[in-house]
Amino acid sequence: MSGLIPPGVPSPTELSDAELEQRLEARRKWLGETAFAYDPPLEPVRGDGVYLYDSAGQRYLDMHSNVPSVGHGHPEVVSAIAAQAATLNTHSRHLNNAVEAYAARLVGLFPAPLGGLIMTCSGSEANDLALRVARLVTGRQGIIVTSGARHGSTAMTAEISPGLNQPLPAHVRTIPAPNPRLAGADALGSWFAARVREEAAILNKTGAGFAALVLDSAFAFDGVFTDPPGFLVEAVEAARQAGGLFIADEVQAGFGRTGELWGFSRHGVVPDVVTLGKPMGNGYPVGGVVMRAEHLARLNASAPYFSGCGGSPVAAAAGMAVLDVIEAEKLVRNAGRSGELLRKGLRRLAKSFPRVAAVRGAGLLFGVDMVSPKTGAPDPEAAGQAINALRRNFILAGRAAPTSHILQLRPPLSISAEQVAQFLEGFSGVLATLA
Repeated sequence: MSGLIPPGVPSPTELSDAELEQRLEARRKWLGETAFAYDPPLEPVRGDGVYLYDSAGQRYLDMHSNVPSVGHGHPEVVSAIAAQAATLNTHSRHLNNAVEAYAARLVGLFPAPLGGLIMTCSGSEANDLALRVARLVTGRQGIIVTSGARHGSTAMTAEISPGLNQPLPAHVRTIPAPNPRLAGADALGSWFAARVREEAAILNKTGAGFAALVLDSAFAFDGVFTDPPGFLVEAVEAARQAGGLFIADEVQAGFGRTGELWGFSRHGVVPDVVTLGKPMGNGYPVGGVVMRAEHLARLNASAPYFSGCGGSPVAAAAGMAVLDVIEAEKLVRNAGRSGELLRKGLRRLAKSFPRVAAVRGAGLLFGVDMVSPKTGAPDPEAAGQAINALRRNFILAGRAAPTSHILQLRPPLSISAEQVAQFLEGFSGVLATLA
């Protein structure tokens, strides 16, 4: 990257030390401690497409925020939200054609026998409800998740989110992420299924019993594991044989992120329950739970679910507009095409820079392992340096995995080939400073 800002040198748009401390003190006073993404924190004031802008007008290529899945401030989504908000927005205990039409369209994008939708306000709320459904249907409590998973921030979903580094209750069992390095790509499916069987057997020997296997379809917080396609088939079969449901958390992988509309489709499996979140409304607070019709009927018969804002007309308008944009702009196809350019570019960099040990992902979701060039050991410090160096040079990336040594990339689905090239040039320059 021409004009690369070296480590330790602030970018020209950063606050002074005194200004930053004043802002942080106000933040702590009114909002508590915040785990900011970058050091120093970024203050965007506007978003447009794949870019964020600060108050000085400097633009940042956003390679990490999957929330605005079809792009920051997409005009069709913005206008749909504004128009519906100006007309009507009320709770979900009224008939509303917009809500019903959206539900029918969204559910129609899922394979049978998935046939029912409940709208929520967030992915956390969706996963919370999915757990309730699984326990209601099976009569059991036990849950299996991967060791770095994050499925939400409610009390119940935090209990199944070991990536939050909180103690887990006895009825939650963890298995390693499906890393081909642990078992080899050819044996990954059977190896992962064996881990499910082992933990399900333990739960079934206790009073809890095994209720559900809950997996992020792309294992985004474990470090991103999407290959080989189909490796989940045996694990899902193992879960069902042990008496549990399979819940696919599509908050990260859904709506085209992996180059297919749903992450679970990559593996040729059909979940019992699917949860949706952030990208569903391009940042408008909406989520959803799609489930088998019989499970929805069971829920309605025993404990009907109600959310004051989940399923509102404005939420439905946002969701419908996102689907319109994905279809009109062929964003699932673009995720595959631009993602392939990103994959090839990252792998070229891996050959040139020993700090990059592996590149994993599909579509526009990637994990990039940062390691010590001398020992090959995971290097969280280098990953942190890379993230902040990219930020100083106006590119935003994130981190994943319990050890935080993996760069996570998940740009808006609208990213172009030119913008992929912009990122690769910047990342190459940053890697050169870390070598």
